[in-house]
Amino acid sequence: MLSFLMFIYSKLVGKTSSWEFFGLHEAKNATADTNAIWIAWHARATMMPFFWQKLFNRKMAALVSPHHDGQLVANFLKHYHITPVCGSSNENPRQSALELMRCLQDGYDLFISPDGPRGPRMRMKKSPVYYAQKTGKPIICACFSSSKALVINKAWDKTMVALPFGKGKFYLSEPLYVPAELTDEEETAYCRKLENIANNLYFKCDTAAGREPILPADINDTKKRND
Repeated sequence: MLSFLMFIYSKLVGKTSSWEFFGLHEAKNATADTNAIWIAWHARATMMPFFWQKLFNRKMAALVSPHHDGQLVANFLKHYHITPVCGSSNENPRQSALELMRCLQDGYDLFISPDGPRGPRMRMKKSPVYYAQKTGKPIICACFSSSKALVINKAWDKTMVALPFGKGKFYLSEPLYVPAELTDEEETAYCRKLENIANNLYFKCDTAAGREPILPADINDTKKRND
């Protein structure tokens, strides 16, 4: 029931808000003949299915946490006809990686929140770069912000809850392609590059929506969210 209410609420916000889109034409051109890896920071992920259905409406799989809150998200995604794949870097990593690779090979787009499920906030994990390296698929970052929204500052990710009837912005980055052969140092460099792309996009999106930008957690902050 809660996942269904989340679905209805996201639809309400999406349909009653006025949205401006940036980078959409470039993203559609880049993915006209291929599927892609889409990322958004954990704090903004709940509105992404609405935008995905509205703007692209293609087959998508999404990585979700195997914990209780992850199952809530999985049921929420199913209402948008998005296929959830349960796993994390700590639990079931090999099986979930194989399933995500199969999804990409079968033509599904892939969605990942690369600072989830426990942070640090707005700091990139290696999974998007790994999948892009293995498949040659582009990575595209997504962000929304709205003039009417609540930010839960006590949450580790500073979750943004958009409210109905706002004026919103939706930004997509240029695609990032990752070479098939990388040293460990080059892989780390691509992760930092992707992190910078995402954080610059979020800064630009929040600023355009008239909001104070949310900043990343301190690079040394390894505080974990309690279950």
